[in-house]
Amino acid sequence: MAQLTKTAHIAELVARQKSSKKSGRSQLVNCRMRFKPSNPYMLNGRRHTQSFVSYVRTLSLQNLYNEELVQSRISQLLQNYCSGLWLSKLPEVYSEMFSQKLHPQTLTDVEKWTDICVVVKPCGTNRTDCLIYPPLPPSPSTVPRHNTTPPTSATDSAEVRQRIKELLSKNSHGLWAHALPKLFMETYKVPFPDHILDNLSLLLDICTVEYPIPHNKKKAILYICNTADMEATDSQQFSRHPLPSGLEVVGAVLPPPLVPPSEQYPSVLITDAKSSNTVTIRYVGESYSNAQEAMEEAMHSFYNQSSSHHTRSNPVVGQLVAVRGEDGDELARAQVMEVMGRDKVKVYYLDHGFSVETSVTNLLELHQDFLSLPFQATNVRLAGLETFSSHPLVLSSLDKLAVGKILLMEALEPCQQGEMPVVVLYDTSQDDDVNINSTCLKALQDKTMNNPLTVNATYQDVCVTDVCADGIIHCQLPSRGAARLSKLLEETEAIFASQVTSESLVSRPFSGKFCLARHKGKWSRVEITTMYGNRVMEILFIDWGVPATVEVTALREFPPLLLQKFVIIPPQATKCRLADLAVPQGDWSPEAVLWVKEVVLRSEDCKMKIFKLEQHKGDWLVYMYLFIGTDSQQLEKSINYQLAQSELWHKLTTRNNNNTITSSNSSMDTGITPGQNMDVFVPVACHPGHFVLQQWQDLHKLVVLMGEMILYYNQTWQTNTATDVKKGDVYAAKIDKNWHRVQVKGILTNGLVSVYELDHGKHELVQRSLLQPLIEEFRQLPFQAISAQLAGMTQQQWTEEAAMLFRNHVENHALVAQVESVQELSEVKGELWERRLTVYLVDTTVEARDLWIHSIIADISGDLSSAA
Repeated sequence: MAQLTKTAHIAELVARQKSSKKSGRSQLVNCRMRFKPSNPYMLNGRRHTQSFVSYVRTLSLQNLYNEELVQSRISQLLQNYCSGLWLSKLPEVYSEMFSQKLHPQTLTDVEKWTDICVVVKPCGTNRTDCLIYPPLPPSPSTVPRHNTTPPTSATDSAEVRQRIKELLSKNSHGLWAHALPKLFMETYKVPFPDHILDNLSLLLDICTVEYPIPHNKKKAILYICNTADMEATDSQQFSRHPLPSGLEVVGAVLPPPLVPPSEQYPSVLITDAKSSNTVTIRYVGESYSNAQEAMEEAMHSFYNQSSSHHTRSNPVVGQLVAVRGEDGDELARAQVMEVMGRDKVKVYYLDHGFSVETSVTNLLELHQDFLSLPFQATNVRLAGLETFSSHPLVLSSLDKLAVGKILLMEALEPCQQGEMPVVVLYDTSQDDDVNINSTCLKALQDKTMNNPLTVNATYQDVCVTDVCADGIIHCQLPSRGAARLSKLLEETEAIFASQVTSESLVSRPFSGKFCLARHKGKWSRVEITTMYGNRVMEILFIDWGVPATVEVTALREFPPLLLQKFVIIPPQATKCRLADLAVPQGDWSPEAVLWVKEVVLRSEDCKMKIFKLEQHKGDWLVYMYLFIGTDSQQLEKSINYQLAQSELWHKLTTRNNNNTITSSNSSMDTGITPGQNMDVFVPVACHPGHFVLQQWQDLHKLVVLMGEMILYYNQTWQTNTATDVKKGDVYAAKIDKNWHRVQVKGILTNGLVSVYELDHGKHELVQRSLLQPLIEEFRQLPFQAISAQLAGMTQQQWTEEAAMLFRNHVENHALVAQVESVQELSEVKGELWERRLTVYLVDTTVEARDLWIHSIIADISGDLSSAA
């Protein structure tokens, strides 16, 4: 009842907004929004371009049309856009360059001027726009050759294009153009034709080319064209989504398929796991549970009115039925699974995801009115476990870790039409998140392959593989697993050396996936630990303990014939600490890490004595004494003692140098004017008087930029000396595993620095050691966080109730912003982050009506004032 009252109140507000004239502005916004995922930085679509029809109509039709002059100017203009310019942007660029409006007839004639330009409609996109390019250079004349040997490079254009398509199909989220030559050479064992990179327009019929970093035409992303595939799919009737019962339905009527929540990590209840390829889930949330409860209440009322007329006799396997509970009060939708005799049947509850045995007398005909709501239980399959889906150890792990629990679920892409969703499950109920998929896979490891760890035992031929800033030292011990792994990796090298297809590329990366990457020139086992979008990720070389940040093109799948052999070998990197050597608060200094590395890495005469063992995140943490180049085991001969006596150990201070950074940013005209409509995302909303906007059309550029920053800083920051931090300057800062562009707001005495995220509008405290210089390459994209306040409001003070209502409506939402005014906050003109906008916010996601946020806040504020 309370829910109905709340809904009625919202409906009343919407009705009042439609007739409201408070703002003096139109109450309809003609700006369509595409679907926005809950995390705007996991984008899977293309940005849209506003139509230039309205622009054309506003041009003066009396402008003289000097065709020769316009052709000459466009030819000159395109010299600056050799990588292509969107046709809809041509009038704007033309006006800026020549201080004169482009005649509208040009947009019609331009396709005819083949000697001046080339106009192409990119395939594989939903855009109605076209790209315009300079004309292609003339092909060199073909001169017959005599007495020449066949070329060893891939010179046949059809073959090259087919191979490029093959590589792109394995990287459906996009592939950096600069990664093509190396990937092509590794995959096909022939050089990549370099001239293609100089003119990517040659590939426009097989892929889409995007340039996400402004002013940098060397960084292009290629997306595979799927036009033919999409047309084939569209021409086919969509296949029915399989029911979680696993049975076909007897009857023609089925409810619509279940639509998953929009958030990236929805909560799900795991109801059953027949295998890792058939895991039954139910989405947890009001929009699902409330709808189901309302339907079951309606079923209860309907069937109790005349139950004698609805009895289902002679049940058939596969039939949809309504089932009355044993107590007679509950009713649910089900499917007949088995007829067990005259009086007993086994049915599957399609909204709850489990089966029960019941009496035939409890079966009722399922009225078609109760087939409008999708069945609430559905099946998914767990990524990375396909080969071991029915293994007893995997099933027992699933039963223990997942069944009956509410977990977070991440659906992976790409997923073909009608294909069961491929997902990763996470248990976030503990201090450390548990990746269910990788935990189930690790259950297959044979622990007896590793050298047993015993206190006071001494181990010879130890190999130290890495030294971390937190004092963890990774070591490899001689073991049966290490010997077997070495042979498997040699076989893998031979397989990849002879392989000439792209089948081994990783097309569906995810957190927790095990695969291969190059380490010291050889293939080694890795686990993906963190995903940054779909192209950049952090990995851990599990047999070395070495982390790295790579692009997806650096990864390879295990050879199928060797997969099971690879999986059963446990990681060969053992986590150790030097005994009797307390790690100071914070990390070791780079000098101390370097000193230890120089002493212990690549040492051929190294042994360790175990002092004690501790459990650490499911693994053993070994406290040891490390000895190098000596047979003695006296403590004063250990590395532990030498480090403790060194001066470095007494100088563990934060890194420091005198480099200064200016806070300059590339200045550009933002083009934001009063009355303009913009698609925006709101990452931060305090109250109607202060919130932060990001322009939706540029968010994909920010995603690419952050990926580039992760690649750069994760590989350099631990070896760089620290920055001389100054208040007001701009830096790169590591926050929650990502690198952000920040401005320093304050420097604290405890080693912390107060910073403002210039792209997301948030204030954070970070360790001073996590700040790095923001290099020029990462300053090209304007800072994306725009300060704003809500238009149409008169009050300045906000109650907590009004602020909370505002946050619920706008924070982490994609909206339309209609600009009322622009206020400059500094003398630096044209910088978005130095401006404050006053805007109307409109939610256009509701079909057939626009929700004006200021009207909602005004109504609620008025109600609160009246109540006070």
